Amino acid sequence: MFSMSSKVELSEVMKSVVVHPTSPISTTITTIAVPTSLEANDVLIKIHAAASNPKDWIHLVSRGFSLNSGDDLAGVVAALGSDVTSLQIGVRVAAFHPMGQPYGAYAEYATAPEHTIFKIPESMTFEEASTIPLVSLTAAITLFRRQGFAAPWKPEAADKNDKPLLVYAATSALGTFTIRLAKLAGIGPIIAIGGGSSAYLSTLLDMQDVLLDYRSGMDKVKQDVRQVVEDRKLSLTHAVDAFSENGSWVDVSQMMDGGILSVFSGANKYDDAGSPGNVQVLYTYVGTGHDGAYKPGMPKQPSAEDAQEDVDFAVGFFKWLEMVLRQGKFSGHPFEVIPGGLDGVAEGLNRLRDGQARGRKLVYQIPA
Repeated sequence: MFSMSSKVELSEVMKSVVVHPTSPISTTITTIAVPTSLEANDVLIKIHAAASNPKDWIHLVSRGFSLNSGDDLAGVVAALGSDVTSLQIGVRVAAFHPMGQPYGAYAEYATAPEHTIFKIPESMTFEEASTIPLVSLTAAITLFRRQGFAAPWKPEAADKNDKPLLVYAATSALGTFTIRLAKLAGIGPIIAIGGGSSAYLSTLLDMQDVLLDYRSGMDKVKQDVRQVVEDRKLSLTHAVDAFSENGSWVDVSQMMDGGILSVFSGANKYDDAGSPGNVQVLYTYVGTGHDGAYKPGMPKQPSAEDAQEDVDFAVGFFKWLEMVLRQGKFSGHPFEVIPGGLDGVAEGLNRLRDGQARGRKLVYQIPA
């Protein structure tokens, strides 16, 4: 069972969106019961805003099934599982909902485990907060688990992280959150490769960093990267391909001096000819923050033991994230509100599918 309070009015039923893998993406709004019991560590949240991620449509299309695929949300705590100790009814929170599980973010209520929830500062809107949970954890697992940098709350971060990092598709939400975390952890210089929406990205970089435009052509970008590396006498052994489509990882790997290249699409095998043999490709699956394991058949996995430790890492990360948000050292991504609340989810997902987000997270306001 769970505990609740009159501070938050709890409905018996709620509206919930089912996303269908049609072309274009379509949705239906259903009425389902609000959960009357929770797992011991789960929290029921009355949603005020939800945000979309590309995987919200990509996973459904690749697997051919329908469900409420939203996993980024912000709202108010409505009920607590029996073992939840860090939250109270009525607190403003944002959460990463477990992917593919019931009670997702495109609804009036959602559930999430306590360890992937953070309290929202009073100065932050629900809309901005909803842009943070999933993509920030993806970036954090990439940098501080797969890439091997020290987490920013670790005392050794200042000494261990003084290394260059290349970020391809740096103007994407994943690219910019990766850079935000890298800067807070003392990683650098950053070699950022982006395109449109570079004005916002430029605010995250400093004088030691380099911003290159992929629209100049991949051969020119490779030449420019090598020039930076040679001029500064760097060894480029850490790179993030936040695009991970159309063989982009092959080009990125050719810019490196060996080391680790992080990728994010589970649809590729990453065994392409042309990638240097001294570059290790590792796929980041953010679901390990909940389950501590990759799904069968996923490419380029770390060891099972390493993946198991991602759950404990997520606990520490969300506690740290709450602190730096409160201190004003971290913030959400630029966003655009799609009109219509839950009725707007189909429009948002189709815009993501068609590459029309323009460097912004697409957010839906869920009226009370």
